[in-house]
Amino acid sequence: MPMSKAPIIAVVIISASLLLDAVWAQEPPQPQAQAQAQSQPLPYSQPAPTNGTAAKRKQSRRSMAREFILAHNVVRAHYREPPFKWDRGLARYARRFALKRVADCLMIHSFGPYGENIFWGMRDHWTPTDVVESWAKEHKYYNKDTNQCTQGQMCGHFTQIVWRDSVRLGCARVNCLNGGMYAICSYDPPGNYIDESPFDSKGDSDWVDEPEPDFSTTPPPSTDPPPSLPPPPTAQPSQT
Repeated sequence: MPMSKAPIIAVVIISASLLLDAVWAQEPPQPQAQAQAQSQPLPYSQPAPTNGTAAKRKQSRRSMAREFILAHNVVRAHYREPPFKWDRGLARYARRFALKRVADCLMIHSFGPYGENIFWGMRDHWTPTDVVESWAKEHKYYNKDTNQCTQGQMCGHFTQIVWRDSVRLGCARVNCLNGGMYAICSYDPPGNYIDESPFDSKGDSDWVDEPEPDFSTTPPPSTDPPPSLPPPPTAQPSQT
């Protein structure tokens, strides 16, 4: 009696390439490191932090929020745009999505109702100012006359930051299990509408012909109460 042939399972591996900005252009984590990171327990399986640890994390998030909004408003002021206001709802939205990227640190958008900038760094030393500065440096690829990016370059992070009708901001950053860092900022109302300029949405236009904003002049944190951040959402195990 002839033996039946075992079924052959074809595994197709689809490789996806990511177009990364200047700071993202570093060598990405090796596949082995990614596999090791994904095999580690997810955040919700870790022991609950003590009260002291939780308080430090809360203060850290407040400092992060202050630095994110100060850095954004340095850019806004440079282009004579009104400053952003911190929005708790946007911060909550950004944090919820950022927590989903802890296990993989992939450059994935949330595709939600807000404008959005995301950032990935190979290590976890990137500050909110570093993140915003990397986005703002895209100004050199934006052509105001044509309202387009230089071919082959990105400038949408920059145009979202300076989009005049975007007035509310919320951001989050997380350290990933593979040693990298993921950051996301949400903007409301969203910007980057096709065929619209970030500078003339109200009928006029301001432009500063200077190299780029000077982040060395970013004011230090004030003694005013920091923006009130919502507590992180309770993470739930994924249903697979």
